[in-house]
Amino acid sequence: MTPIRSDKARGYRLLAGALAASALLTTACGLKPEATASLKASGVGPANNPGVPGAPGTGPGGSTTGPGAAVPGAPGTISGPVTGPGGTTTGGTTAGGTTTGGTTIASGNVACGTPHGGSTTGINAGTINIGIHAPLTGTGTPFPNNSFKAGAQVFWDQPGHTVCGRKIQTDFQDDQYTPAHARQVCSSMASRDFMVVGGGGTDQIQACATERTIHEKNVPYLSAGVTDNGLGGLSNYFAVSLTYKQQGTLVLKNAQTQGFASPADSRVDSDNIAGAKAKWAIVTAKSPNFAGARQGIEAALNAAHIPYKDFQQDQNGDYQSAATQFGQTLAQEGFKTIFVDAAPGYFVFMTGGYYSVPAAQADWVGPGVTYTEVTVAQYICSTTKTAINGHAWFLAPAPALDRATSDFKAAYKNNYDDIEWALWGLSNSLWNLLKDASANLTRENFIASAEHAVVPGDPYVPIDFLHNGGHFGGTGAWVQKVSCTTTEPDQNQPGGWTTVGSTYLRLT
Repeated sequence: MTPIRSDKARGYRLLAGALAASALLTTACGLKPEATASLKASGVGPANNPGVPGAPGTGPGGSTTGPGAAVPGAPGTISGPVTGPGGTTTGGTTAGGTTTGGTTIASGNVACGTPHGGSTTGINAGTINIGIHAPLTGTGTPFPNNSFKAGAQVFWDQPGHTVCGRKIQTDFQDDQYTPAHARQVCSSMASRDFMVVGGGGTDQIQACATERTIHEKNVPYLSAGVTDNGLGGLSNYFAVSLTYKQQGTLVLKNAQTQGFASPADSRVDSDNIAGAKAKWAIVTAKSPNFAGARQGIEAALNAAHIPYKDFQQDQNGDYQSAATQFGQTLAQEGFKTIFVDAAPGYFVFMTGGYYSVPAAQADWVGPGVTYTEVTVAQYICSTTKTAINGHAWFLAPAPALDRATSDFKAAYKNNYDDIEWALWGLSNSLWNLLKDASANLTRENFIASAEHAVVPGDPYVPIDFLHNGGHFGGTGAWVQKVSCTTTEPDQNQPGGWTTVGSTYLRLT
């Protein structure tokens, strides 16, 4: 989504007329048409903002000759000499096995060594292949995401961003926003890439992380923190930010800081405090993968003795009318603080319906990574006639684009967006994890090393696997607030996100 690319000047479709059971789409400027169409329905469930996607690679059963092509060498082999700061070694076939250890990252990393005693699939003398899946196509894709493909390689192309002399090469696959296709592309990547990264979509991440081949081949799998459903006991899965469940206390903490944690009573009976009216509405997708989000905020509100009402919403099919009507209902019932973790499209239509009720006003809160993307801000600012300005607060692993660093801006030649900013932060964290395992860069040693790693934040919140059980490394989250008066770089439609506070909220 940078300006030089053709989709930057994309035709924006303004969502309007949300008073009725369906909304009309009228043309304005900003977003490309397929993004608007995709918001009208969701095939599986919420999609989240990015992990680390990259250049096109091979599809199921196919091949490429471009940057995403599989690296030379059969699985389990190093094809040729391995060079790096530690010297030059001669590669060869490696046998199965497990290494132990791993060091805590402070400011440096361990010396390079010869990979041995494990799988070196995806590694050769000059490159390390990383597989990434994210939704580029499919019903419900939440935003135009060409930046996934165009932006992921930029960090790795900067001088010095190598691992023991090897260049990182991304192998991107479109998971089509469905769990079934995510499993398909992940099974294929398990045979050619060193590790796999989930770039977006809670249901797709959960499906890929639990895919059989990923486990049979002991492939490291990393993603932003989303659900913990079925992921807690996986030895090869790593969440590099807080899960939805873990973020509940921080969502409440921000609401307390901003003064809307205890709003006026709604007209609806509370689910958790007998005889009380609910103050918060908790709105989540009706899916086991969002149970953690509900549990996290409910636990926080229970501890604070704040009454709430739980709403679990079906997001299959064309949910535009249902979401719009539900938003109207929330307003009519008097909810002023609303926690939401649902499909971006559902959120857009719900807020449009809410603000169609005269004098309705609320603060919208939730975990990351879900809504802190420019397209979502542009939509909700337009559908609510900017009534939502300054009243949507969501967490994220990194600060907003207003805190983008000079090296990031220079790398993108000042043509960048918030997806690319998120990719930059996560790529930096992956780089540290790879360097920390470089004494023996096998899949097995990477897993063992990551379990003991503490990664400094830049710009992500620091990651601490060592002191958090080895696999869920989030330590905090930044707060971002919607600004309908902000136009982000390379955009021509108002709407964006600004960073709240001078630092992130810490999980204690």
